[in-house]
Formats: sequence, structure tokens, C-alpha cells
Amino acid sequence: MEGLKNPLPVGVRWLRLSVSTVRAWRVRHILWLGSVVRRTTMKSVEHDVLNVAQSAAYSAMIALFPALIVAAAVVQLLPYSAPLRYQLAHFFERVLPSDVIPLLQTYFATDPKSAQSTRAILLAALVSVTGASSVIATLMEGFRRAYDLPMDCWGFWQRRWRAFSLVPLSLVPLSVASLLVVFGHFFTMWLVGFLAPSVRTPVYGVALMIRWAIALLGSTGVIATIYHLGTPIKQTWHRTLPGAAMATGMWFLTTLFFGLYVTRYANYGQVYGSLGAGIALLFWLYIISLSVLCGAEFNAQFFTDKT
Repeated sequence: MEGLKNPLPVGVRWLRLSVSTVRAWRVRHILWLGSVVRRTTMKSVEHDVLNVAQSAAYSAMIALFPALIVAAAVVQLLPYSAPLRYQLAHFFERVLPSDVIPLLQTYFATDPKSAQSTRAILLAALVSVTGASSVIATLMEGFRRAYDLPMDCWGFWQRRWRAFSLVPLSLVPLSVASLLVVFGHFFTMWLVGFLAPSVRTPVYGVALMIRWAIALLGSTGVIATIYHLGTPIKQTWHRTLPGAAMATGMWFLTTLFFGLYVTRYANYGQVYGSLGAGIALLFWLYIISLSVLCGAEFNAQFFTDKT
């Protein structure tokens, strides 16, 4: 009969069913992820992550400037440190306001009169490590709140020792990733000198993507390590990755927008006077601390429905 339509082949019907199933699965997971983000936001407010991040940022300020003294001493030992100092200045210009740049560059000045004694460098290293351990100890308090654990889950000395041990465990992979990013630029510049001009642009693009991938993976790995060892519960490594990835993305995006804001619109020197550079740097450290704490809250809520 002409009014009847031919039935669709079995393969076509199976394909349509598969497409509709995948779409339904995507919708369910998007809705579930939105619920996780909503619960993460509510729990973050309930656990007072804003004040915890503020405390961590203050400790980070104490650790940062002695660390710059140690880093400057290491840079001065290099036979040719101009490219490295250029890369550091280029990085600071991207993420920090212009008022902060002269403050940080004074630590990397090549003036022989600015050289520090061995005793001063060791003292600066001790102060920096102590301040960094205080940062991690404060973040660990935020992790405890994220999982609603009792206050006595870790003793004072146990938490302090764990915080001290996390300082080198965090700095080593982060330093390796940073060195790969910095010296990867030098290697790229050396490599393109042997290439034809027509292929230099694609090589630059690929090298830039590799450097960003190394930076993102290094940051995610460091944050996942802090989550894994800095939370007083037993959890596998894969349970720390969602929050670590979220914290890394939040850190990079907020740093990007903060850099655009302070370089185009804000004028910290006009508002805070001579303290403007320090205030801007403190706010940037606050953004980093807040990102790490929100990632821990996200991990706690991400696996709530799966436990």
C-alpha cells in the first residue's frame, strides 16, 4: 500500500537509539555536574573558605620574599642569567600589575653590591620554608573542613610535620615543570634557527601548546599531591584529580582576568600609595589559595554521590 512507509533498517534504528542514549547521558551528567558545583559553592561559604584563603595568603607573603632572595642567589651563580631573568620578568608582567614589577626585579639585580652572604641566604631559606609550611598547614585546615572531619583528627605536631614534608614534595615537581617551561622557550628559539621560515610559525604554535600543557599538568600534579597527603583521610590518587584540575583551571583563569584588570583598569598605587604593589601581590596569592581550597571542596562533593 502506498500509505504505508517502509520500516527503517535495523542499523539506522540502532544508530538513532545510540545517539539519543548518548544525548540523555550527557544531559544527566551536565545536570549532575551543575549540582556538584552548586553544593561546592554552598559548602565553601559554610566552611568559610574566604577567611581560610586570606590566612594562607598572609603566610604566603611571609614565605615569598625570602624565597626570592634564595632564588636570586641561585640565579646569580649562573654563568649567563640574562635570558632567565627576562623570562621571569615576562611572567611577572603577565600576571601582576606594573607597580609590582620593580619590587620583584630588585631581587634579581646583577649589582655585586646586592649579593647576599651565605648566612643571610640560609636564614632566608629557613624563613621561606617555615612560611611555606604555614601556608600548607592553613590549607590542610581547609581540607579538614571540606570533608567535615573533627578538629582532633590530626594533632598539632603531626599536622605541622606533614606540612613541612609537603614543602619539598610540592616544590620539586613544580620546579621541574617551571624549568621545562622556561628552558623550553630557549630550545624553541634555538630550533627554529635551523628551520625554514615557512614552518617556523607552526613550530612556535606547537611549542607553545606543549609548554602550556606542561604547566597545567605540573600544577595539577602538585595540587593533587597536596590533596592526597594533606587530607586526614585515606583516598586514592584518582579521587584528588577532579578537584586538582578544577583548582588549576580556576587559578589560571582568575590569574588571567586579574592580570587584565590590574594592567588596564586598576591603579593600586593611587589607592594604597606605596603599599599598592604589596596589596596587589597579596591579592594574587589570595586568588591562588582560594582556588586550591575550592578544589578540595569540589572533591568532597564530587564523590559524595559515589560513596
